[in-house]
Amino acid sequence: MSKKIWVFHDHFMYRWGWERLITLLAKSLDADLISGFFDEWSLDPREVWFNWKIIEITKPWFAFFDKKSYQVEKIKDRSLLKWASFILMKWFRHFALKLAILFQTQILKDYDIVIFSWDWIWAIRNCRKDAKKIYYCHTPPRYLYDQKEVYYSKVPTILRIPYRIACYVFEKMYRKDFAKLDKIITNSKNVQQRIKKFLWRESVIIYPPVDISFFKPSETRSEYYFSWARLTEIKRVDKIAEAFIQMPDKKLIISYWKNDPDKVRILKMVKWYDNISTIESPDDENLRKLIWESIATIYIPVDEDFWMSPVESMACWVPVIWVDDWWLKEMIIDSKTWILIDKDARIEDIRKAVCDLDMEKSLSMKEDCVKQAKIFSLDTFAQMIKDEVWIW
Repeated sequence: MSKKIWVFHDHFMYRWGWERLITLLAKSLDADLISGFFDEWSLDPREVWFNWKIIEITKPWFAFFDKKSYQVEKIKDRSLLKWASFILMKWFRHFALKLAILFQTQILKDYDIVIFSWDWIWAIRNCRKDAKKIYYCHTPPRYLYDQKEVYYSKVPTILRIPYRIACYVFEKMYRKDFAKLDKIITNSKNVQQRIKKFLWRESVIIYPPVDISFFKPSETRSEYYFSWARLTEIKRVDKIAEAFIQMPDKKLIISYWKNDPDKVRILKMVKWYDNISTIESPDDENLRKLIWESIATIYIPVDEDFWMSPVESMACWVPVIWVDDWWLKEMIIDSKTWILIDKDARIEDIRKAVCDLDMEKSLSMKEDCVKQAKIFSLDTFAQMIKDEVWIW
């Protein structure tokens, strides 16, 4: 008798690599896909030919708070609104979704194998005792572990005590639920070390896949550089923009999504510069075209776990400018597929990398790029996932 498999991702609110990854994971295993909600602005699993059951356990009011927060950002005198937005839009939404996941996932009892994604593993309490419980851990929650002081520093002083209490409770629950898992899969050596350091568990590395039948080479090129990282502080797109503000002869295109947290600030920053263009929410066809035609893509996050975007870029024959974090050695060939800059990503480093990676240099790197991208093919990923799921 075939096993019923359930893949659960906390919410589909963006068109990031993780939504695509989880959809491809479920598709590889002929599994049902369940999420807190599927927002209208996010990736629709059917876009990548997902034909199995899609279950939504609550409604996308979670995303509604993000949309309202953008209106708050546009108001000049917003002291009271800012407090309200912080409390209602940042805390209440997460807590409410956690409760929905805890109390509205009794359907888990119908499944023989449950695969969790992201950090919303509270629903494990609703699994059958004999069910296999697997966690594809992209990272332990960073606000509870390696980046907890960074997050804490952004909390208004008056709210710091309740914030500490909430984090203490969440961390205890997360650790308790983590101990119930039968197997942990992760996406890189970087996260594997993080899991071992904070949670004392071993994990298996399976790199996220790229659909190289879709992200494939093209001969078409134009004279611009491309950034499609999420507009949030940790992705440092503002530094990329500042570098191009200082290079008016170089063109930059920034794509972003409607739910991006730092959207208002960065769009305002680049508004008056003719060499910087912005494009909102490109679909997959247009995103691929933007990658295809660029000289290089630029991606300079802080201590990134693993991101599919640079591999998609390589699959399109387009090299990447990225930061020199140690874990990148897992997936790159420096100077052949990437230009690495110092991990602090200073403006002058970005400018130098852009000037060094011109069209001629980019074209000379294309064969190495596509060769390296094939290591992360969907077929390889699917086989490794199946081996781990059925290995018992």
